[in-house]
Amino acid sequence: MNWSYKFVFLLALPLFLLTGCGSKKTANLGQILQPGQAENCNILLVTLDTTRQDRLGCYGDKQAMTPVLDKMAATGVQYFDAVTSVPLTLPAHTTILTGQSPLRHGVRDNGLYALGDKPTTLTEDLKGQGYATSAFIASFVLDKRFGLDRGFDVYDFEVGESGYRPQMADFNERPANEVTDATLAWLNNHHTEKPDQPFFTWVHYFDAHLPYTSPLNNQAIFKDRGYDAEITFVDGQLGRLIKWLDESGTRDNTIVILVADHGESLGDHQENTHGMFIYNSTMKIPMIINCPGKISKHLAITDRIAGLVDLRVTISDMLGFSPSAPTDGQSLLKPVNAHRRIYMETESPLNMAGFSPLYGLQSHNEKFIQAPKSEFYDLAEDPDELSNLYETRIEDMASVSSLLKSIMGDKTATASDRHITSEEAERLRSLGYVHSGSRNKDDDLPDPKDMIEIFNAGMQAEALYSQGKYTEAAELAGRVVSRCEDCTAAVRVLSFSKIRLGETDEAVVILQDAVDRTGDLFMVRSLAQAQIIQKDLAGALKTLELFQALDPHDGRVFILRGDVFGKQGLHQEALAQYKEALRLDENRVGIRARQRIQKMESR
Repeated sequence: MNWSYKFVFLLALPLFLLTGCGSKKTANLGQILQPGQAENCNILLVTLDTTRQDRLGCYGDKQAMTPVLDKMAATGVQYFDAVTSVPLTLPAHTTILTGQSPLRHGVRDNGLYALGDKPTTLTEDLKGQGYATSAFIASFVLDKRFGLDRGFDVYDFEVGESGYRPQMADFNERPANEVTDATLAWLNNHHTEKPDQPFFTWVHYFDAHLPYTSPLNNQAIFKDRGYDAEITFVDGQLGRLIKWLDESGTRDNTIVILVADHGESLGDHQENTHGMFIYNSTMKIPMIINCPGKISKHLAITDRIAGLVDLRVTISDMLGFSPSAPTDGQSLLKPVNAHRRIYMETESPLNMAGFSPLYGLQSHNEKFIQAPKSEFYDLAEDPDELSNLYETRIEDMASVSSLLKSIMGDKTATASDRHITSEEAERLRSLGYVHSGSRNKDDDLPDPKDMIEIFNAGMQAEALYSQGKYTEAAELAGRVVSRCEDCTAAVRVLSFSKIRLGETDEAVVILQDAVDRTGDLFMVRSLAQAQIIQKDLAGALKTLELFQALDPHDGRVFILRGDVFGKQGLHQEALAQYKEALRLDENRVGIRARQRIQKMESR
C-alpha cells in the first residue's frame, strides 16, 4: 500500500514556515475575487471530520505535522475565526450543503433525522449549472439514507473490514487512503471522459473521529498522540489529491475548500469528545480556500466571524449564480459586519442523556449560550471560555437573549419531536404505542455542565465492561443511572453487565422500563438483544416489531430476527432475514449478515 505520509516529517518544518500564521491582517475575500470571476471553475470540497483548528500547523500548533494543509493555507485565504453551527457530523454537513442553520433545514442530530425534499442543496444547484457531481464519504453517519446524496451523480461509500465497528455500526467508516483511492479513480475517469465539464467533488475524511486507528500510531513521535496521528495521516492523503490537481493541469482552475465539520474537546470543559457542549473546542474550525489561478496571495481573515453556514452562498457567488433556496449564510465575497452573530446549537445532550439542549449566538468577540444556567464569554479576553460573565452582565443579556429568541422563533422542536410518516405512526399504533419516543421536554432538564461528571462516569463504565470487569461496570453504571435514568449508554452497560453476571431477568426489567419510558431506539434494540439472551424469543419478536416500526431501514432488525428464527430451528426463515439485512443495509450490517449467511448455508 502506497502510504503518502512516508516523507511527511521531512516536509513539515519548511512548509510550516511558509504559512501565514504570523501575517495576520484585515482582509476580505472580495478584495481579490469578484462575484462570477470563478465561473466554471471546479470545486473540490474537503471536509475534515472532528478536526480542531488549533491542532494544525497553520493555526499555530508547533507540534503539528500538517505540511499539506499548512501550504494550502499559506497560499490561500485562511479564516481564523470560523465556526460550525452544530458539533455533530450529519447536521454540520447538512448546513454546508444547504447554507441553512439546523433550525431551518431541520437536521438536528446524527441518525435521528434525514434531510427532506426541501431545501434544495448546493449540489443540486451545481448539477443544474452543468457540473459533474461526486461525493466520497468516509462514515455511515453520512450514508445516503440521510438525504445528502441529492444532486450527486456518484455518492460513494463502502465499508471494508478495517472500518467495521461491530459494537458501533452507526459509525462504520473507511480510512482516508481508501476514500482518496476512490476519489482519484473517479477524477481520472472524469478527466479522461469529460475533460471540459467542470466538477464538484466532495471528499469526507472521518479519521480524526474516535477510535484513533491511524497507520501512524506506531511512530514514536505519535506516542500517546493518536488524535494528532489521524490528522497527519489525513494530511498526507489530501496531498495525493493536490498532487493529482497539479499533474492533471486542473489546479489553477479548481477552488479547493478545506473545512472541518466540528472539533474535538479532548478534555476541555471535562468533555472528552464532542456534542455535549458548544464551546470553541468543538465549534471553532479550520476554514481555508485555495485556488492558485484565482487567489494569488495569502489572506488571513482575523477580525470577522465566518461559518459553515456561509459556504453555499459563497461558492455560488464565486461561480456567478444565486442559491435556489433561502440561506442563513452570507457570501464571504461581501463585507462582513464586525458584530455579526452566528447561531449555534446542540441537542445531543437531550438525545444522549436527557439533559437540556443548548442554543447560542457567537460573534467575533462574544458568545452567549442559553442553558438552564446561561453563559456569556468575552472571547477576546477569555478565548478558552473559562470565566462565565453572565451574572455580571445580566442587563446586557436581555438584548442578546431576545435576539436568540427571535432567531429561533417557533422552530425550537427538539430531536425527539422528529416527524414520522403516517405509515410509521400507523405501525406504532398497531403495536399499541401512541407516542414517537419523546423524551421529557420540561423546562427543568438538567444543565449538561452540571451533569458532565456523571456522563463521563457512564463512559468509564463502558470501558470497564469492554475490559470484562462486569462487577465494577455494573456498580459504576448503577450509580450513574441512579442520577441519570436517561443516560442510555449507562443503562445498557448496567443491563448487559447484569446479564454477564447471570442476572438476565433483572436486566430485561431495566431495559423494558427504559423502553416504556422513552421509546428510545437504542433501548429498544438493547431490549430485543437481552430477550434473545433470556430465551424469551416471543418477547424478542414483539420488541423487534417495535424496532422495525421505529426504523424500518435498520438492518439490525433483520439480523436479530434471523437470530431468533435460528434458535427456533427455522433455518430458511433465518437465512431470508439475513439476506434482507444485506440487501437493505449493507453499509451498516453487511459484514455481519454475510458471516451469518455463510454459517447458515454451510449447515
